[in-house]
Amino acid sequence: MRIELPFVDCTDLINDRSRLLEHSHQNGYLFFRGLLPVEPVLELRRQVLRVAEQHELLEQGPHSDAGIRRKGVFICEQDGSETFRRFYIDVQKLRLFHALPHHEHIVRVLEVLFGNAVLIHPRHICHVIFPGEHQYTTPPHQDFHPVRGAQDTWTVWTPLGDCDTELGGLAIARGSNRRGFLKDNDVRSGKLIEESTEWAWNPFKCGDVLMFHSLTIHRGRDNMTQDRIRLATSARYQSVSEPVDEDALTVHLGCAEWAEVYSDWETDDPLKYYWNAIDMDVQPAYHRRRTKSENR
Repeated sequence: MRIELPFVDCTDLINDRSRLLEHSHQNGYLFFRGLLPVEPVLELRRQVLRVAEQHELLEQGPHSDAGIRRKGVFICEQDGSETFRRFYIDVQKLRLFHALPHHEHIVRVLEVLFGNAVLIHPRHICHVIFPGEHQYTTPPHQDFHPVRGAQDTWTVWTPLGDCDTELGGLAIARGSNRRGFLKDNDVRSGKLIEESTEWAWNPFKCGDVLMFHSLTIHRGRDNMTQDRIRLATSARYQSVSEPVDEDALTVHLGCAEWAEVYSDWETDDPLKYYWNAIDMDVQPAYHRRRTKSENR
């Protein structure tokens, strides 16, 4: 699958809902250069790397912010290892990891896009992509399969630091949202990826933000570096008036309960369980409903 096109910078469209809607419908994504201030993004990067260092995942030395993995070490979400689980729980405990998706610059864009108040799912993802073992690179897929609830849910992908050609990043199948909801296995296997697909990608600078619809096909790019770890986050957003799947209100991967995530936070922190104060249509978890139906 060949990268053919750079992302179109949509900064000039931020306050024009009709143009945002047109671009998002035609392309399935919105890309913004420097939407976020650099410092909070870099601070989150430092905090995630500090957790990695505590779990002995990084090369020892004075340049820990470079994210150099310790020789011979490889972890990923898919390997299900105890090392990854313990590391990931400690990342989920970082307050800034949960606060950054609430940044006003992100929320404002989505308020204009939805024409309504925004519900921010608390189930945030930290992407920690080690070099090598490319069989674990995220294949093409649509986010609606794991997200459910409202189809008009958007993912916001934010690199934690610069992301050059070697580090890879995220690629978008331009306009694939217009194909509708597709069979997951056939997308992931590449069966439904046409040769004529135009993939959009370009290097990212710290502060850049990529947003895409839950039906937009996207994929990870291989981390081709020798020893650098690629860090990014994903958060999901929808109109507050649309239904939300109850699993979207849980900790990612079910790796912990919220009480454990919040264990070191201030007692009266307003981010804790913020969604409980929102009047929303919470639906029973789709994946549990499907399992129950299949077992009948």
